[in-house]
Amino acid sequence: MAEKTKAYGKQSQDNLALQLRRLRIESPRKGTQVERRQPLEPIDTNIQQSPVKSKGKKNRSHRRSLVCNHDDSIKAIEIGDRIKKHLHPLTIVPEVRPSVLDFADWSNVWMEHCDIIKIAHGSFGGVFRMQSKALPGTYTVGKLMALQGKSGFGSKTKDFTSPAAAQNEVLLLSKLDELPGFVQFRKAEVLRGKMPAALVNASARFDYYQRKDEKSNWWKKACGNETQLWLFLEMSDAGSDLEHVLTGKAQLGRGLIQHGHVTVTHVRDIFWQVASALALAEQQFEFEHRDLHFGNICLSVPNVRVQEHSSELYTDKPSVLVTIIDYTLSRASIPSAEHPTYFDLAKDRTFFEGMGTQWWRQYQVYRDMKEAVKNDWRPYEPLTNVLWLQHLLVELLERQSGFGRRQEEAALGANLRALKQWMTENSDGTGPLRNAQDVVRFCENNRSDAEMVSPSITTTRL
Repeated sequence: MAEKTKAYGKQSQDNLALQLRRLRIESPRKGTQVERRQPLEPIDTNIQQSPVKSKGKKNRSHRRSLVCNHDDSIKAIEIGDRIKKHLHPLTIVPEVRPSVLDFADWSNVWMEHCDIIKIAHGSFGGVFRMQSKALPGTYTVGKLMALQGKSGFGSKTKDFTSPAAAQNEVLLLSKLDELPGFVQFRKAEVLRGKMPAALVNASARFDYYQRKDEKSNWWKKACGNETQLWLFLEMSDAGSDLEHVLTGKAQLGRGLIQHGHVTVTHVRDIFWQVASALALAEQQFEFEHRDLHFGNICLSVPNVRVQEHSSELYTDKPSVLVTIIDYTLSRASIPSAEHPTYFDLAKDRTFFEGMGTQWWRQYQVYRDMKEAVKNDWRPYEPLTNVLWLQHLLVELLERQSGFGRRQEEAALGANLRALKQWMTENSDGTGPLRNAQDVVRFCENNRSDAEMVSPSITTTRL
């Protein structure tokens, strides 16, 4: 989504960098012709998986809310066959409750057990953080999306999500949470009715503190309609999005990123974890995020804080933990799905028209992606991941505060700038840089400043 403010989801407690160090991405031998699209190969990543799902009909109750499990007592409302058929692409997904709940009844149960505030919004939904009243300090996060109707109000509204597009996001959420570095998905529910007063007030309070060009309008269009359909997606809380951290609106804690100041170590730790997560998802699901701006990267504090000073482009002990969120525009090949899941950006030209704003570089990535995929968004083209990684590295280096006082930090800064140069020179898809796995391979092959050589020489080893 083109909007910038997001903050939700949580990776498993497994250290992402440690898991990716177990992943060996083999380099092709010198002189070998590399195919543009590699077939998926199974890999043993030793990753702790989500609860095992039974074969055949999947168990819909294996995912539980972290703060409110009382909505099981809410009676389903009656809907006509026409609406059932319209929602079928969504309700057929095992992770989605098959029945539709009344929004007011659902809200009353949640308000009884949780305090709710809105923390972010995007083009297609709002994000709320819920704190348990019984267990203060226990949080969960929910994304609320207005669904397009079969006909009439909201059926043609671009700010609303079709059930088919919502199905894609749920499928991606349920599969990618098996991998470290991706959002931990809890459950999904379909609701119907007016937006309850508690959520309307939370949304209004959030908008009050936003700039005029950052205010959201989708919820105002849908909140008063008694027949409006909604999708609620619950995920666990993963801290603050990178956009808020870098603008100083969110603080990670003493000794970490404060007031928007990032060091070269922070740049390396964030970039390495994002690249590593994408590399693993490419191998597992032919995954492309396609919308990896700062608002879709969440940061949290590790359980054990270790400050590692080294010049290497990879790390096993990151200073912050990274979680990738929001797969609205993403593409993947899900084994259980007959066709790839993807969002057809060709139907929404607004992504390619942003000019003259502070986000012009982000909109340029959308245009570069369009050129890379030739405006056909269904096939697998991992070069889109490279374009977002290049964007991430450029933006982080521009926000870096100083070059560090230690010799290792100065060397790391030089290595990161060499990586940036290599990516800039090879991101057109014709050279050795074709996917996130190539980026990970480059970082691992350049293990110290003593081994760091010019990008033109380095690429011959990949």
